[in-house]
Amino acid sequence: MSNWHCGLLAAAVWVLATAAANAANVLDSAPADLPPADAVERALDGHPQVRAAQARLAAARAEDRRLQAGEHPLGLNLSSQRRNTNGGPDYQEWGVGIERAWRLPGKLGLDQAIGSKGIAEAQERVGDARHETARQLLGLWYARLQTTVETQLWQRQVEFLREQRRTTEIRVKSGDAARLDSLQAESALAQVEAEARRAEARAEVAQAELAAQFPELSSAAGDSVEPTMPGEGEAVWIARSLMHNHEILSVQRAQERLNLQAQRADADRLPDPRLGLHYARELGGLENIVGVSLSIEIPGASQRAKSAMYRAEAAATAEEVAAVRRRLQAEAAGNWQRASAGVDSYRRLKAAADSVERHADLTRRAYDLGELNLYEVLQARRAALEARLAAEQERLAANRAIARLLLDAHSLWLAEPDEDEHQ
Repeated sequence: MSNWHCGLLAAAVWVLATAAANAANVLDSAPADLPPADAVERALDGHPQVRAAQARLAAARAEDRRLQAGEHPLGLNLSSQRRNTNGGPDYQEWGVGIERAWRLPGKLGLDQAIGSKGIAEAQERVGDARHETARQLLGLWYARLQTTVETQLWQRQVEFLREQRRTTEIRVKSGDAARLDSLQAESALAQVEAEARRAEARAEVAQAELAAQFPELSSAAGDSVEPTMPGEGEAVWIARSLMHNHEILSVQRAQERLNLQAQRADADRLPDPRLGLHYARELGGLENIVGVSLSIEIPGASQRAKSAMYRAEAAATAEEVAAVRRRLQAEAAGNWQRASAGVDSYRRLKAAADSVERHADLTRRAYDLGELNLYEVLQARRAALEARLAAEQERLAANRAIARLLLDAHSLWLAEPDEDEHQ
């Protein structure tokens, strides 16, 4: 075992030892703008992707029952014939027989093991389907939150410019402002109203996409909260993401199943014997025959090729395990970096937005006192809007990265039916 694998195993053991003590802190770190957990559970349970995986689990259980029963049903043979003799009577003759192949010792155990691995693989596929569906849910949920926030900020800008237009019109009528100010206010309002309508359209699209995929969440709303990084460091969260990962485990179970199927193909090179019992009545009952038969198929090259095929598939699956592990490790590291950088970036953008908004407020008061022209007020207000939009977008992006980090570490929405089996 490589040093990297040893280090990862040690980290995993440490995580298991401290998981119970840190569970409350981990869950408290989940962004509060997420949908209600009970609604998420209903959404995941009712999603077609999850239900399809559950149907495949039922198919795997049926396959296990088939392997337990074996593939050698009882056979029945019936025969009838007419015997003609030269110069003698004709005889009606008939026969009946039953036969069945019998599974050799050792093959039953392999079949049982193959069935069990198939069920375990399907269970991991169910967990992986829930995980992937939850990832999709997070993406659509935060897309709706982002478009909703953008719509609110643009609408707030519309309300400000409408008030600014009324103020400007009053000043123009009283002679305190030029007619050009009124035109500028009208033009700025028209532009912002158009932007607000586009934001509303994007929000409607995001709402429609969320409702189409997860109707249980169509009416749920999220709170506006600042991002907070969960405790512990990057290495711990990467280890948590790789521990009991359903995608890795499903591929591992498939590899184990293929190795067992290769052993089963090797065992089939010694064929199962077919035993039979038959009775025949000949010469009109003058002869009654009772007999036993034994038949054995002679295996050919196909059985060796079948075994080699399964072993090659198992070797390919082993490489897939390594590839999936590398990809998930990279994703976990990326999740951590996005979350950590997002929190820091949001704080900087929020401070900048607060400063720009204070400047915009001062600019407006200066305009009311006649110290600045309207163009400068409008420019300052537009800069404040853009700064606030950037801060809010970064806030939601950071919360989404934190939620993804928790989800991939199985610290969010833990409602998978087979979760206890991994402890």
